[in-house]
Order: sequence, then C-alpha cells, then structure tokens
Amino acid sequence: MSLLRKICRLCICFMLMCVGIIVSVELWTSMRSTEYCHDSVSDCGHNRVAVVLGCSKYFSSGKPNSYFRGRMEAAAALWKSGRIRGIIVSGDNSDRYYNEPKDMRAALVKLGVPDEKIVSDFAGLRTYDSVVRTARIFNAGAVTFISQPDHVARAVAIARGLGMDAEGLNAPLPPVTRRTRCIQFLRERAARLAMAVDLIAHRNPAHLGRKQPLPF
Repeated sequence: MSLLRKICRLCICFMLMCVGIIVSVELWTSMRSTEYCHDSVSDCGHNRVAVVLGCSKYFSSGKPNSYFRGRMEAAAALWKSGRIRGIIVSGDNSDRYYNEPKDMRAALVKLGVPDEKIVSDFAGLRTYDSVVRTARIFNAGAVTFISQPDHVARAVAIARGLGMDAEGLNAPLPPVTRRTRCIQFLRERAARLAMAVDLIAHRNPAHLGRKQPLPF
C-alpha cells in the first residue's frame, strides 16, 4: 500500500471519528434537554429560580442587540407570571468597561422586575461556569434557564448532566442573515464539544469563591 493511500485512509478515519463525536454530543444534548425546554411561559414550572444567561446589550456595530432584548423580555414575562421566586443574571464582567449582569439587571428593572428580586453573578464567563455557579455558589435548587433555543438546550443539558433540577425557557430568535445563522450554528457546535470536555473533565469554573445565599 502506497504512503499516499495510507495517509488518505487515516484522514478518512479521522474525519469519520470527528463526525461520530459531533453526532454523539448532539444526540446527548438533545436527549438531556428537549423534554425540558419550553417555548411558552405557561409550560414552565412553579417556585423556581430563573437564570438569565449573559449577553451583550449591543452588537459589535453598536446597534442594540435583539438577542439581549429577547432574553430580558422573556425573563420579565416569567417573573410577571408568578412562577419564579427571583432571577439570577449571570454573565461576563471581565473588565470595568464590560458588565453584562449590570446591563441585564437594569433592563429587567425597567421591565418591572423588583430590584431586590434580582441577584447578579459577575463570574458567569461561560455558560458552563454560570450553570455550575448557580448550583454551587447560589444553591438555587430548581432552576429555569433563559436564552435563545440552542443556548438554552446546552445550559439545560449541562445542568441535568450535573444532576440539577433544570428546565429552560426559549427566548425568541430575532431575524438574521443566512451567513449569520451559519456562523451561529458552527459556534454552537463548537460550544457543545467544549461542554462535553468540561463535563467529562469535571472542570471547575474560572471563579468560585464563597457561597452566596439567595435572598428569595
């Protein structure tokens, strides 16, 4: 067998292995999350804590981020339904000029959520970190994650993989171009592979610290 043929076979085997891993992660995520992700507030459970996953208030172009608005409106609707005790806003505050939890909190207050019913998690640098900190730092108990559908599915899969009582509320998907949708699809596949590595390795979040009992 020529060297070139051996290399081709190795490349094909490697590609098949990668496809198998991606498909396995997708199936696992779907099995862990599909039953527990809801499009309507009326399908969500009662007496839970909502966790709004971090999102920038603006796109890089400076325009208002419609994903951010969708998450805030979904969280406010869930609060007004009386199904949750309070809300954790978990996101990135890696430097003093970028503060997702602060922006999310301000937006929720404007939408009618009482400030005292909101807790800020400034160390939700990644979705995995937000999920783990929800359980280990805030001891939140039954949780409803809020974000757009693919993101919610990943958060719920992580949480249920860690033994949490978790469900998700899907915020609306804003209209985007086909190119943007394709980029988002590829990013989500990569994020799910990273999720699998985190769960297998039992990785700790970048920041843990002391427990912070919720005031609700």
